[in-house]
Amino acid sequence: MTNNSTAEVSIIGAGVAGLTCACELVDRGISVSVYERALVLGAEACSWYAGGMLAPWCERESAEQEVVDLGQRAKVWWKNHTETVVEKGSLVLSPKRDLNELQRFSKLTENHRWVNAGQIRELEQDLGGSFEKGLFFEQEAHLDPRHALQDLVEYLNAKGVEIHYGDQVSSADLGSDFVIDCRGFTARDSLPGLRGVRGEMLVLRSDDIELSRPIRLLHPRYPMYVVPRGDGRFM
Repeated sequence: MTNNSTAEVSIIGAGVAGLTCACELVDRGISVSVYERALVLGAEACSWYAGGMLAPWCERESAEQEVVDLGQRAKVWWKNHTETVVEKGSLVLSPKRDLNELQRFSKLTENHRWVNAGQIRELEQDLGGSFEKGLFFEQEAHLDPRHALQDLVEYLNAKGVEIHYGDQVSSADLGSDFVIDCRGFTARDSLPGLRGVRGEMLVLRSDDIELSRPIRLLHPRYPMYVVPRGDGRFM
């Protein structure tokens, strides 16, 4: 499909996949319609509960090189479509007893530098004295998915794209030249082998600590991360 194509594309699903596809196609001069079964944005989207970390080098721990390559392009893409991108890097830490996890993470990833206790304090004052070593991925970033998705909707509306909420359709219902199915796990009706991955999410509010970037805490069994959302909120 070339730029300025006269083809019409229908996208099913207004989560992060559907909205980013829509924005990219519109940027290429292609006519797009988006259909979302929920009545409002995010009501049934897994991306409403995402961490929002633009961390391709950290992801290399368990992902293929393609994720790193595309992830670097993703940060630029998001900066062009939302003002919510925060470029302050990622900080990876572990308790002293689990420093072998930090060594393992270092060997599997790239584009980071080791930081000591004093440098950790300079990056995150409220973590000073709690960790001896860490890895700083300076070129990574993060965003708030909920605000970012709202920005994408406004971007599409400004381009004349209509999002049909409360409209549960299938590919067979649409007469478009192309249909892109972005329903996520809901698409298991046509992809019976599709497997969902479950995670745990907490949103905390605290005025006692301040963080400016995502913190990944390594643990051999229960790794976790904290992403600052601003105004004393942490995911």
